Amino acid sequence: METPAAAAPAGGFFPSFLLLAFGTLVAAVLGTAHRLGLFYQLMHKVDKTSIRHGGESVAAVLRAHGVRFVFTLVGGHISPLLVACEKLGIRVVDTRHEVTAVFAADAVARLTGTVGVAAVTAGPGLTNTVTAVKNAQVAQSPVLLLGGAASTLLQKRGALQAIDQMSLFRPLCKFCASVRTVRDIVPTLRAAMAAAQSGTPGPVFVELPLDVLYPYFMVEKEMIPATLPKGLMGRVVFWYLQNCLANLFVGAWEPRPEGPLPLDIPQASPQQVQRCVEILSRAKRPLLVLGSQALLPPTPASKLRAAVETLGVPCFLGGMSRGLLGRNHPLHIRQNRSAALKKADVVVLAGAVCDFRLSYGRVLNRKSKIIIVNRNRDDMLLNSDIFWKPQEAVQGEHTPRVPTMCMVSSSYLCCS
Repeated sequence: METPAAAAPAGGFFPSFLLLAFGTLVAAVLGTAHRLGLFYQLMHKVDKTSIRHGGESVAAVLRAHGVRFVFTLVGGHISPLLVACEKLGIRVVDTRHEVTAVFAADAVARLTGTVGVAAVTAGPGLTNTVTAVKNAQVAQSPVLLLGGAASTLLQKRGALQAIDQMSLFRPLCKFCASVRTVRDIVPTLRAAMAAAQSGTPGPVFVELPLDVLYPYFMVEKEMIPATLPKGLMGRVVFWYLQNCLANLFVGAWEPRPEGPLPLDIPQASPQQVQRCVEILSRAKRPLLVLGSQALLPPTPASKLRAAVETLGVPCFLGGMSRGLLGRNHPLHIRQNRSAALKKADVVVLAGAVCDFRLSYGRVLNRKSKIIIVNRNRDDMLLNSDIFWKPQEAVQGEHTPRVPTMCMVSSSYLCCS
């Protein structure tokens, strides 16, 4: 009588195992179908007759963001986007070296307050830009680098000028993305443009493989064999290539928003502003040091100048803030900065960093009250553990619709 009772659990285990195996198989099949884009293809169409190409999508996003120049050294990987930019009135400036293209884009970003754009070909074209991209990173300059790449199916298979470009630029850029389908061009570029300007500005990189930039008929000619192969394996490979082609272009030309996304700009809180007001109101020998960050959008230079003049605090100008007050402004001090910083009882460092330019903070008087304002926390507190200590450190993360950093304090103070 004990034998049937003992056998009962074994009999119940087998159906459970079959159910688990079946569920795992179904999940694997569904996952594979999703990765192959089969579900998306059921709900969207592939326009096989269209002569449009991904370069047009790139150009449309750039125009919607107010881009006027694209700096480049022409290469086959990126030709469609350059042609499309010219057709939409974006001036394509051909340089003699890729590093020059990115330096020029950096200059446009600094002088206009918009994102500077450079486009270069794959492999050595991108490696040639590294110095300029690093320079933009250090300078906190919003630059969009568009890089060509081998076709999606040929990456890591020895294609022309194919290298691991993403690993090269991740340490240098705030945002790195490789576009895998034509429909992803617009949302990826919008996200990249927003990332370049949000938080602490900096360079971003978007990789654009050949097959997302060229039109369907050209990609089909390169990807799909002219005749159906024989044998089961040949037919499976043929179907796989056809599916990859369809997934590249499915839903490619459906209308999508192309304009700018909201920016995430660090803001000073009202409490921080009030504390800065109280410190400055009691100062007898205040001093203001403006760095490049003080000129970052969205605060225009004219409003920053008006804020400085309303405060009436003597100031030193450095980096991109040079020239803010004109040639002979009474508040602008040009000499003896170290002596002035030693004598000041309150020092406002607006976008200035305690690096080698301020002797790593040693030039500051330990008895002075220091207000430092910076979008980047690491820069803001640089060397504060050794040579100086802030009375008020203002980064003010993620508080929308409040006057921006740096002379957030100034303009806000003037209104208080």
